[in-house]
Amino acid sequence: MTSASEPSGPSGSAPVLIVGGSLVGLSTAVFLARHGIRCTLVERHPGTSVHPRAVGYYPRTGELLRQAGVEDAAVREASGFATHRTRAGVTSLAGEVLFSKEELEGDDGLGDLTPSRLLLLPQDRLEPLLRDRAVELGADLRFGTELVSFAEDPEGVTTVLDDGTGGTRSFRSSYLVACDGPRSTVREALKVPRQGRGVLSRHVSIAFGADLRPVLGDRRYSVVHVKNPQVTGILVHDDTLTGGTLIVGYRPEDGESLEDFTDDRCAELVGAAVGAPGVEVTIRSRFPWDMAEQVAESFVHGRVLLAGDAAHVVPPTGGYGANTGIADAHNLAWKLALVAAGVAGPGLVETYDAERRPVAVYTAEQGSLQLALRSGTATPEQQAAVADAVTVTSGQAYRSTAVVGEPDGADLPVASDPRELRGAPGTRAPYVELLRGGETVSTLDLFGRDFVLLTGEHGREWISAAVSASAGLGLKITARRVVPGTDAGAGTLADPDGDWSERYGGLRPEGAVLVRPDGVVAWRSPGADPGGEETAVLAAVLRSVLARESRTGAR
Repeated sequence: MTSASEPSGPSGSAPVLIVGGSLVGLSTAVFLARHGIRCTLVERHPGTSVHPRAVGYYPRTGELLRQAGVEDAAVREASGFATHRTRAGVTSLAGEVLFSKEELEGDDGLGDLTPSRLLLLPQDRLEPLLRDRAVELGADLRFGTELVSFAEDPEGVTTVLDDGTGGTRSFRSSYLVACDGPRSTVREALKVPRQGRGVLSRHVSIAFGADLRPVLGDRRYSVVHVKNPQVTGILVHDDTLTGGTLIVGYRPEDGESLEDFTDDRCAELVGAAVGAPGVEVTIRSRFPWDMAEQVAESFVHGRVLLAGDAAHVVPPTGGYGANTGIADAHNLAWKLALVAAGVAGPGLVETYDAERRPVAVYTAEQGSLQLALRSGTATPEQQAAVADAVTVTSGQAYRSTAVVGEPDGADLPVASDPRELRGAPGTRAPYVELLRGGETVSTLDLFGRDFVLLTGEHGREWISAAVSASAGLGLKITARRVVPGTDAGAGTLADPDGDWSERYGGLRPEGAVLVRPDGVVAWRSPGADPGGEETAVLAAVLRSVLARESRTGAR
């Protein structure tokens, strides 16, 4: 694939070409377009997913959707799933209940950590929301268009595209982001190896229609584990109670194949899982997939970048795969945007691998640990190594040149309990509610587009430094003082509960913290600079984060 075919039509161009229009590709388009970067997405299928696939999105993903202007629409679309809180084991929906566990009760005790909540929403209903938002922001989405080949050079990537109308077209971009799934043709063409335990089992997801209302009654399940002589699998029903998805395994080593899953066979399996004679079953779609633990050995290959399942395949126990892919897109978008704008050096994009690949390895391992735990095969050591979902998804710590560590700061593990983190560089900036002009504002709503510098009450020197650095580097920086109490003047934030300093590591009134556009702390100073060189210090920090001293000669 890396040797491009001869195109037969006129070419197009954009700073970024995204290959793959599923959840991660669409998220990449939304995040890039929100930063004002022209991007083109190509997807070989004619539209968004027709299969439910991923279902759950953790609060950190909700925060990212919030930044993109999608969370409110997603919450409305997910409202019908609000009461789907029971995980159960059954012989069938109409049969014996083997176990039942209530999950996702109330606000999960996360009110002090985040304003977002876990969302239950099938992927086929989230993708259209992302598609519409991407178009609204100006992204160029081309469904029914397939990547034929691509070729890299030091300045960018030339691709050949087939839009299904006959002939091919060439396309030129500075970067190509491969979001083309676990069997990524881009990754395979690059011959990027993968590490991990490999394929653990093979499965088919069967989307079906059936009137489940008489069977379910007033019960609402998040996940149902079904086991009887006819079928063993996992069933998830939708909020209309007129359909769902049944996931079953098959074993090629025993002579089983995908061809065995005819409509009649699938209907039999669903009927056995429902367990109520007379319920008519209609098969809507089938989606084969492998349960695997695989992570690419590099997410960055020159001008080609891997994201989502193209970069990592996570066992679905825990539901981390889609969340990790969306986080990839969010981490990458602001970096591509600043490089495309000429504000940052290309080395900033290279930090994508340093930051996201360790997270992917950790998350894939956590998925496998969850699999062992839920199957009852986990050793005591494995049980002790299992982290809770909030830690896995919100407690990540990055180490790269896009983070300036503290001289005496100890390296954090890849993930820690975010309820215990206090704004260390490389971690998610903590959530605190402040007042702006008498209105409540979340610190999380301050982040997402530009760099943000927050200082204590007496941090005016850091504010001046931000103004100078912004002008000198051509970079927009939002700088605000945070003052105690409820009364704050223009350009100042008030801290009515006195939480801000403690949440950000005990900053003194002269201290400051710099937060990246992705809401991750880039650097902090507990107080004023001892030498009174705040302007020089902050400029040096930003040059380092932005790779402005790179070997390519970026400013």
